[in-house]
Amino acid sequence: MRIPSILAAALTAALVPTTALAAPSQRSAPPYARDLAVTVAAPDPAAPPGATVPFTVVVCNHGTETPQTPATLVVNGPPDEGMQLSSDSVEATGGGWNWIRLPVAQGLRPNQCSYLKLRSRTVSTLPGPRSYPGGTAEVSWDGEQNPADNLATWTSEISAPVTGAYLALARPPLPTAPGDPADFEVEERNLGPSTDYPWRGRLVAQLPPGSTFLSSAPDSSPCAYSDDATTAVCPDGVGNTWAWLNRGFAVRISPTAPHGGTVTATLTYEAPADPAPHAFVLKVDIPVR
Repeated sequence: MRIPSILAAALTAALVPTTALAAPSQRSAPPYARDLAVTVAAPDPAAPPGATVPFTVVVCNHGTETPQTPATLVVNGPPDEGMQLSSDSVEATGGGWNWIRLPVAQGLRPNQCSYLKLRSRTVSTLPGPRSYPGGTAEVSWDGEQNPADNLATWTSEISAPVTGAYLALARPPLPTAPGDPADFEVEERNLGPSTDYPWRGRLVAQLPPGSTFLSSAPDSSPCAYSDDATTAVCPDGVGNTWAWLNRGFAVRISPTAPHGGTVTATLTYEAPADPAPHAFVLKVDIPVR
């Protein structure tokens, strides 16, 4: 059923879109019979390049009917090959590096909203903070869809300081008995902005007294050990922006470590310059059974 022209003419006033993650707004004008609105809560602007961060697309039914068939939501990333979009939904269709198509709104009653979680990942190698404008999200039902609010635009802002370097646990240690060996693996990553900055840093790993380092990997980037083997000093081999290195450590737990406790290895990823000295600390707890 098409809307009478007198009703359509009454809707010349601008419509206020719903704020993302808020309840749908109440319309002062009579609603369209079929009116799906879309808003986007953009990715966290503090996200460093290379990180995968969630963002939310909100689809609200401002009409008077409950859709019995799905509408189509198309989310486009900014027109830049440095941005990738993804979704966990089995119904999502990926259109390449930066768009997602999803069926939405089937069974969505009037004055209700659905919240869809998507992910964006920046892969640009350019240094410094960067803005990715021009993202869109559009939901369409049929010809009776109100065109005033079914399209939203969004921008992704990223920060890219060298202090965005990354140190994380890639493979945790398994529980071990006092006096026995254990091993774990960490990931060192350079998230920019500089490639091969002039002053290389290092990774310093520290064990409490009584526990000792046995070895490290890879052999191409060997660590040096203190006389008591409680400290390992490893060169920073992650020079290129976006590069990473997985480093493994084998340790021997102190024979006097208490059963049911933990032995903590403290790893400090030090970068001495560009633009200022800074460090990233990761604590790895080794369970003692």
